[in-house]
Amino acid sequence: MMFQFHEKKYVIFLIIGIFYCFTNGYARLEDGTLGIIKLPNEGCPVMLAPGQTFKVTTEQKGDIFLIDNEQRIIPLNSQWEKKNPQIYEGLITLTDKEIKQGPYAIQIVSETNEKDINPRSVWVQNEFKEYYIFAHISDIHIRSGDPQDEYAVTFQKVIEKLNQSDAHFILLTGDLTHNALPEQWQVFLKILNKAQKPTFVCAGNHDRDEDNYEKMFYSSLYAFRYGKDGYIVYDTREYRTADSWGEQDTLLYRYRRELKSSRWTFGITHRYEFTMGIRSQMILFVDDPIDFILYGHIHRENTKEEAIIPWGKTRVYVVPAEKDGYYRIFDVGEGGLFPRPIQNIKGK
Repeated sequence: MMFQFHEKKYVIFLIIGIFYCFTNGYARLEDGTLGIIKLPNEGCPVMLAPGQTFKVTTEQKGDIFLIDNEQRIIPLNSQWEKKNPQIYEGLITLTDKEIKQGPYAIQIVSETNEKDINPRSVWVQNEFKEYYIFAHISDIHIRSGDPQDEYAVTFQKVIEKLNQSDAHFILLTGDLTHNALPEQWQVFLKILNKAQKPTFVCAGNHDRDEDNYEKMFYSSLYAFRYGKDGYIVYDTREYRTADSWGEQDTLLYRYRRELKSSRWTFGITHRYEFTMGIRSQMILFVDDPIDFILYGHIHRENTKEEAIIPWGKTRVYVVPAEKDGYYRIFDVGEGGLFPRPIQNIKGK
C-alpha cells in the first residue's frame, strides 16, 4: 500500500498526528507506553546520513513517514518482514534528497487506518565526523507525577544545560524513575522530549516494575554506531545470577561481533558488578574487550582503583547522580575517549 496525497483519509490522519505530536510533546498511549511503533523511539533513536538504511519495528504494517520540525511530511518506502505473530520489521532507506539534517518524528498509518507517531526518533546528519562529543547522565530518579518536584526540575535544568552544550548526543544510564510508576514515566518523557539532541537510555534497577521499561522503550539491549565507533547498550538486571547462554548473552555476542570493526567500542549500562554472569564477562571484557564502559548506580565518580575492569583492559567511567545536578561531557577522537571534568548545575 503506497502513500497517495490525493487520498483524503491519509491527509486527515497525518494532520491529526502532526497536531498531537507538536502540541503534546509525544504521541504514545494515554499511560505513556508505546503504541504501534516500537522502534525507533525517543529513548532508542536512529542516527543516519541520507542514503543509509534503518529499521522500524511495529505491531502492524503500514505507510511510514518522517515529519520535521516545520511539519513537512516525507513518505518513505519500506520492505516489510513479519518477525513473529505480533511484530513486523520494516527496512527503510533514506533516498529523498530533500531530507535535511535534523530531528524527525516517525509516523505510521497502518493498513487498518490507525496512526501512531514517535517524536525525536530519527536524526539525520550530513556526515559523522571522526571527532565528536557526547554527554553522560545517570540516576535521574523521577519520583512523582509532579513536574515541579525537585528531581524533575533538576532534570529539566540539566537537559537545558546540555541543549546549550557542544554534545552531539546524550546517554542516560538508568534509574530514570524511582519506582517505574506510570506517572513517573510520563514526567520523565515530557522532560526528555525537550532535549534538542538524540537521547539513548538504558534501564536501571529502579526502573523495574514488571515489564514497564519495555513498555516505554521496547528494548533493554541494543546497539548503534556513531561514525566509526560502536555502542552496546545493555541491561545488568539479567546478570545477577545468570551463567546460562540466555537471550541477552546471545545478543551481546552478536552485537560484539557486528561492532568488531569499530574504531572504539563502548558499553553503556546502569552498573557493573562482579556478580555478572561469566559468559557476559567473557564476551565484553575478555574474548574481545570493549574499550570503555560508562555507567552510574553508585551516585559517585569511580575511584582510581575502579578505573579498569578487574579482569580486562576496559576503562571505566562513572558519573554521579543527575538528581543531585551532575553531568559529564566526553570528547571522542583518534586518541580515544577524553573525559571533561564532572559538572554540577547546583554549583557543588
